[in-house]
Formats: sequence, C-alpha cells, structure tokens
Amino acid sequence: MPLADLNNAGRRGLADLEKSSSETNSVCEPGKPCKFLVDWNGPNDPENPHNWSTFKKSFVMFEICLITFTIYIGCSIYSPGVDQIMHDFDVGFVVAMLPLSLYVVGYGISPMIFAPLSEVPIVGRNWVYMPTLLLFVILQVPTALVNNIGGLVILRFLAGLIAAPPLANGAASVAMGPFLGAIFTQVLNWRYAIWLLTWMAAITFLLLLFLFPETNHDTILSRRARRLRIATGDARYTTRSEKEYESYSTKEFIKDSLVRPIAIGFFEPMIFLVNSYTALVYAVFYSFFESFPLIFSGVYGFNLIEIGLSYLPIMIGIGLGYFVYAAAVRIYLIPRLKADSSPETVFNIAFFAALVLPPSVLLIGWSSTKNVHWIVPMIGIALFNASGYQIFQTVFTYLGMSYPRFLASTFAGNDLLRSTFAAAFPLFSRAMFVNLGSEKFPVGWGNTLLAGLLAVMILIPVLLLKLGEKMRAVSKYAN
Repeated sequence: MPLADLNNAGRRGLADLEKSSSETNSVCEPGKPCKFLVDWNGPNDPENPHNWSTFKKSFVMFEICLITFTIYIGCSIYSPGVDQIMHDFDVGFVVAMLPLSLYVVGYGISPMIFAPLSEVPIVGRNWVYMPTLLLFVILQVPTALVNNIGGLVILRFLAGLIAAPPLANGAASVAMGPFLGAIFTQVLNWRYAIWLLTWMAAITFLLLLFLFPETNHDTILSRRARRLRIATGDARYTTRSEKEYESYSTKEFIKDSLVRPIAIGFFEPMIFLVNSYTALVYAVFYSFFESFPLIFSGVYGFNLIEIGLSYLPIMIGIGLGYFVYAAAVRIYLIPRLKADSSPETVFNIAFFAALVLPPSVLLIGWSSTKNVHWIVPMIGIALFNASGYQIFQTVFTYLGMSYPRFLASTFAGNDLLRSTFAAAFPLFSRAMFVNLGSEKFPVGWGNTLLAGLLAVMILIPVLLLKLGEKMRAVSKYAN
C-alpha cells in the first residue's frame, strides 16, 4: 500500500475513533454549511474533568495549590528585607514598600486581561498559566540582581502583573512568605530570598509543564474537534463554545476584560458592597506586615526569624476557618439551598464570622504589651484569619451562585478592588500605628481604628440578608 494511502487510512482510523468517543449533533444556519457539534460522549466520558479519578483530581488540586503558594509568597517574602532595602538603596520606608504594594496592584489588574482570555476555547487555561509562570521565573533573576530602587519597583510590578492567572484565595500562602523571607534575610540578605523564590517558581513551572492537564471543559472539546478536522479534512466539526466565539471581536474582548469587570464590580450595588467588605478585610490582613515587627520585635524582642514564625497563626486560623466553614455549609447551608432558599442565605455564615473580626483585632492591639504573653496576640491573629477565611468563602460562594454567566468578570472586579486596598494599606499603616500608638501599647489605637471600620462593615451582610434578593432581581448580570 502506498505511504499516502497508509497515512489516509491512519487519519480515517483516528477520525473513526474520535467520532466513536464523541457525540455530534448537526446545526444548520441559512446560507451556511451545516456544522457538526462535538460534545462529550455521554455523562461518563473519561476526558471530562468531572469524571477524572479521585487521584487525578487530587493531584491537579495539589498543583494548583503549589502554584498559588509560590506566587503568593512572592509578595510577602519581600517584607522581611524592607529595612535592608532602605539601607542598600538609601530610601525611606514608603519607597521601600512600593515593590510590595505594586506587586499586589499587578495581580489585581492582571485578571481583567487573563481571566477572559483563559475562557477562550482555543486558548484555554494552560496556554495562559505556562507562559506567564515562565516569565515570572525569568523576572526573578533581574529582581535579585537589580541595583536601583526604580528597577526593583518596575520588576516587582511586572512580576505581580503576570503572576495572577492561577491565583485564588491565598492568605495561607502569604503567611509562609515572611517566615521563609526572614530566614534568608537574617542569615544572608534580601536578595537570597528572591533567589529562593526563583528556584521555587522554576521547579513549579517544570512540574506543571509536564504534568498539569488542561482543565477548561470548552478547550478540551475544542481540541477534540480540531483533531477531527485534521483527521477527516472536514472543517465542519466544531463545538458550541467555538461557535459562540466565531464572531468574538477585539472590541468585545476589551469589553469583557476591561469594561464589564468595572461595570459589575463598581456599579452593581450588591457586588460593590461585598467587594468593599472583602477589600477591607484583605487590607487589614496586609496591615499585619507592618504591625508584626512593632509587636513582636518592639514589644517582645523577637529576632527576624522569630518574627517570621509569628505569621504561622495565620495558617492555623485559616485551617480552623476551613473546618468551621465546611461544617456550616454541610449542616446549615446545603439543606436550606435544597429547600429552595435564596443564595443570600449564605450571608448568615458571613454575619457570624463578621462579628468575630472587630474583637479579634482589638485583642491583637491591646494585648500587645510587655505585661501580656505573646501567645495572646497570636490567638487574636488566628481568630481574625479564621473569620476572614469564612467571609471570603461565603462571598465567593455567593458570587458563583448568583453571577455564573459573568463569573470571570465578577471575580476580576473583586480582585481589582481587593488588591488596590491591600496595596495601599502597607504604605500608611506603619505611620498610623506609630503616630497613634504609645510606648506601652504600640498598635492599640491603630487596631482600634481598624476594628471600628470592621464593625461598621458588619452592616453589609445584614443589608444583603434583608435586601439582597430584591437587588439581585433587578440586576441585568445576576441569575
């Protein structure tokens, strides 16, 4: 048999195999050739991510956690070296903090571009994750070698800008950053902390490059349809999502990535309220980077490594928050949703968590004195993060239930507002603590101010419990 015939037979065999494992439906439009829509081969199709084995799902989750861990500690690993950077570059505190703040600003802006792009079927998530993670690795090298503050600021902003695609809620990862950064900064210097981040990111990139599967359902089907087009030479094989994107113009992409997240995040009253609340909680969390040295070094005499260890109650608190939230969802939320309660029911969980935030911040502030053991403010830190975790999860759950059609834009707007607040607070929070504090209680009145803001914001879950369903009913974006 001639080689060309063998190749043709091979392509026909592949096409038959693909068609036998795919459901296809014909869709015809006036004046156009009929299209064959490629879909899953029934509910048990093994390529459908919902049908992956428990081991595969668990391994994918591990990889997502690993990349989230790596990117988030890239922010906070910088903070223990601020004093050295002030000395090395002869700059003040606010300027030395800009590389941290602009990193956060970067990963607040980034989802507005990358989130919609990752949902395009022919692109998918891996073609966004891998190039950006590789660029993140490369950028760490000049960051570790830079010899001027301007270059450091720009490089850190660019690193944050391209780091955001895989991020979710990563407060637990942030907590490890100061610990690792403190060890390398005290034993060596701040540049070695950046080299550590470089190697961590490089190893993560290689692991994901070879072992991370595509998780976007539409992209998996799009690749199946492309294989059929190549194997059969028939361009009519397509998918529903590909048809939707056929007329997707640059103008529409800009609208989806820039205009819609702002429209939903800032001009949709209900979303603006929940985004503002999560932004404040996130910003208070980032203010810990400035209060911890004042507490654990200034009051208790901890060295740099011990200050890094003082961030571990954040992880303990988030672990506690996870178990409390999971129990509340299982025992309280799911039965009520099955009984057709509105999505706003989830804010009952947020309300009780919100009640804990102000007292926990006050506990941190007024127990941080030489007459009180250091474990007491650490308990306050754990309580704050346990409650903050539950608030974030209730908000994300609510957004997922109420705005599924525009989820990427909804979360991009949330990221933008949270990151803007988180970037701003470290720039002024140390001055706030120092100017309001006293020798005996260095962060007492500063934390009282933050606790007051958090107390006022308790009105938001109350308001959404009362009026959320009516507000959602008149929204053009909500379900």
